[in-house]
Amino acid sequence: MAITIEAIKEAKQQAKKLGKPVKLGVGEGLRLNISKTSAVFQLRYRIKDGGKNKERTLTLDKLTARTDITLNKAISKAIDDAEHAKAQVKQGIDPTKEKHIAKSQSTEKQSLTLNDYFLLWVKRISTATQWSDKHYKDMSAKFRIHISPVIGELPLNRVSRQHIGNVLENVADKPATYKKVRSLLNMILEDAVTANKIDVNPTPRKSIGAVTKYAAKKLPAVTSLPILQNIIAGLNTINITPTIRVAALLQAQTVLRSQTIIKAKWDEFDLTNQLWRIPRIKGRIKLSDAAKYGDYFNIPLSNETTELLTQWRNSLRWQQSDYLFPSTSKSGHITVEALTKVYKIRLKLDNHCAHGWRSSFSTLAHDAIDENGKELFRTDVIERCLDHVVGNAVTQAYNRGELLELRKTLMQWWSRQLV
Repeated sequence: MAITIEAIKEAKQQAKKLGKPVKLGVGEGLRLNISKTSAVFQLRYRIKDGGKNKERTLTLDKLTARTDITLNKAISKAIDDAEHAKAQVKQGIDPTKEKHIAKSQSTEKQSLTLNDYFLLWVKRISTATQWSDKHYKDMSAKFRIHISPVIGELPLNRVSRQHIGNVLENVADKPATYKKVRSLLNMILEDAVTANKIDVNPTPRKSIGAVTKYAAKKLPAVTSLPILQNIIAGLNTINITPTIRVAALLQAQTVLRSQTIIKAKWDEFDLTNQLWRIPRIKGRIKLSDAAKYGDYFNIPLSNETTELLTQWRNSLRWQQSDYLFPSTSKSGHITVEALTKVYKIRLKLDNHCAHGWRSSFSTLAHDAIDENGKELFRTDVIERCLDHVVGNAVTQAYNRGELLELRKTLMQWWSRQLV
């Protein structure tokens, strides 16, 4: 019997009289199951389960056709779906079970909110990548403050680009926060794609709206020598651990970046020749200068700095660590935050910071003159002490000298200024 709209109407009347569904065959196991209120396509198939061949019924689409044209389209689609299911059976895959799994996943996606997924994500990622406590708190705070109140209760699979735009619009006047929030959203949603929770990451690849260009702020630095001397006196007397005290004093005397100080290793030092050879590796010294000045940045140490480190080494003989400033942290050495807190919290300074020693040194060295009013130190010598490249591209290409002797004189002068 050919399946037509009239045949379906007649089958519904028959199902109503009989009190049970009427089945119209489409072919090759596919049929249209018609009750008094609805009609659905079904596929009968056999599959091995527990060593036995079992007969199963897979329910396909419900029929909503009103004309013979829409009916033919529905039948064609049902045949295609049935062929796909048969192919799964040949591979030993039960299409009925697969349908139940897909439905379960769809239900989970509908109920899983962005808040829910963030909690799952942050717990897994923070453990896998060994986040520090500070980083964990920072990421959690960014989500709690800027993201959760706006779109946190949305189902994960309903978060759209417009929703993300609403979040970012709220922090558009805070460029640094904007960048972090956008990056956090991107990481969460990219992970959701990988976990098959959503199909596409809706985070925009480009900025939304007009965001003020981030302008780096100058870090606070004292340029008055008497005040700097008072700060050194404070470092020597405040109640901090010896490790942090020596690290802060070493930074003040060598004017190096905090990352370089905290990661200092004993095998980089030649205290006999008063030299510190720092490898140009990520997080230590600028990598870009290696082509011009070699794989190491050589720092001449003043007499005062050498004495400081000699005494410190003798006090650490009982410790088995490659680092000058060992710690129980995951990295094995003290953190940048430890140096930052010395000035902010212990010394309660708003006008000076750990990185500020570089500005203090540069300003005072450039201003230094002899009794005849002549500059004591050349600009290129001062800049090389700070690991800065001086001159245009041509000058940089030809002048690869380290100016070590001149820098040694300058660093000795600097240490004596701080006494």
